[in-house]
Amino acid sequence: MSTDAHASAPQASRSSRRERRLLQTQEIQVRQTHRRRKVLTRTGVLAGFVLAMVVYPVMGTLTPYADAVEAVPGVVSGENPSTARALLGGGPQLVESELPLPEADASAILATSVQIEVSQHLPDCNPLQGWEGYNGKLSADSLCDVGQGEQLRNDAAVAFAELNNRFAQDFGRDICLSDGYRTLSSQYATKRSRGFLAATPGTSVHGWGLAIDLCSSDARGPAKSWLEENGGTWGWVNPSWAKTSKYEPWHFEYEPGTDELGVYGSSYWANSGAYRSSN
Repeated sequence: MSTDAHASAPQASRSSRRERRLLQTQEIQVRQTHRRRKVLTRTGVLAGFVLAMVVYPVMGTLTPYADAVEAVPGVVSGENPSTARALLGGGPQLVESELPLPEADASAILATSVQIEVSQHLPDCNPLQGWEGYNGKLSADSLCDVGQGEQLRNDAAVAFAELNNRFAQDFGRDICLSDGYRTLSSQYATKRSRGFLAATPGTSVHGWGLAIDLCSSDARGPAKSWLEENGGTWGWVNPSWAKTSKYEPWHFEYEPGTDELGVYGSSYWANSGAYRSSN
């Protein structure tokens, strides 16, 4: 072996040792860097936890923030709200709003009120002047002609005029009537001819000018069905008793008027025929 070979061997050995030391030094630096990062991360998390759980609650009790709790809906100062209430408050608040009311048909009278405006289809009849008299003996000013030789009390008359106008638009003719207001004498005559089907004279709803009897042609079929469905819009109904105990499909009454008089109350029958007036 030559001298040069012996000289190069120690040099190679020294070079290897230096490289190992450098590698070890780099590994140590990397490990130290990782440790520092872990410590910083843990320290940051711990600091955040301390701020959230200790510092902020304490700061929240200081004077500048004494009233801050009142800004949370549903939380009362001096009380311990639940976590959900503190975060969410007392729940959604309903906001008051004003929605426009539906518009009624200009040609219709809403017959849920006793007083009704004058109808353009019965212009000479004024329900606002009121009515007076006895059952079967109403004053002339209390009654209005509704055609076909029949009369009704003024408020019932204008409601019927509106109903009849709407009926005519669909059927091309007026509602056929066989009876309307009955005087006391006509009530006695009806009682003699119809027996139990007629009310006791002095108690009949016809005697108040608040009832109509349909012709037999309109007491059945499409006309009757139409009146059952639409009559109530103007206050005219076939009462429940006329569908059960005494079957009278032809008999309709002006319900706001009968309600006003309390016709189907017990006191009515004890004072039937007594003087009444809407004035």
